[in-house]
Amino acid sequence: MFNPVQIAAKGSRPKKGATRRTPPPQKRKTAWWLWLLVPAILVAFIYGLMQLNQVAPKPKQITIDKPKTALPKPKPAPVKEKAPVPVTPKKDTFEFYQILQDSEVDTSHVDAYQSTPRGEQDFYYMIQAASFRNAEDADRMRAKLILSGMVETSVRKTIGKGEQPWYRVVLGPYESRSKMNRAEDKLVSMDIASYSYKVKKEQ
Repeated sequence: MFNPVQIAAKGSRPKKGATRRTPPPQKRKTAWWLWLLVPAILVAFIYGLMQLNQVAPKPKQITIDKPKTALPKPKPAPVKEKAPVPVTPKKDTFEFYQILQDSEVDTSHVDAYQSTPRGEQDFYYMIQAASFRNAEDADRMRAKLILSGMVETSVRKTIGKGEQPWYRVVLGPYESRSKMNRAEDKLVSMDIASYSYKVKKEQ
């Protein structure tokens, strides 16, 4: 059958051996006035920058305060020096000599002072060096004190509270306080804390 679509398709096919040539792209030509406009703009821009650099800033006005004129100080009035007044030295007058000569003291009722003889000391000085529950500890302390030169050392047994015995290491008796002080100083040098007490002499 007659088909017009196929006939149109056949007519549109290219023949064998023939190539279809595409026309070469045409170059766009720039307008001649653009070549003049662009350099003119650049020259005007550079000229404007140079003009801005040449403009100098306005100098600021500096106000200088004038120093205030100081008022002259008034001169002090001259002080007149007074003439020195001559001072006459006063003579010392002692009146107690005359008073002593005129006064008399009655001493007939006053008894003459008589020194009273000092009585004998009725006590001894004792020193307790330490106290122990055990007799052996007290004997060791006594031996230590004797070896150090304190021969007047003894151990005394006393009964304390609860009927428990105490063994006291004592030094003495000393008749004078100076001897007791020397013994206490020696105990202090041995790091022994002691205390002193008095004992009455036996009649």
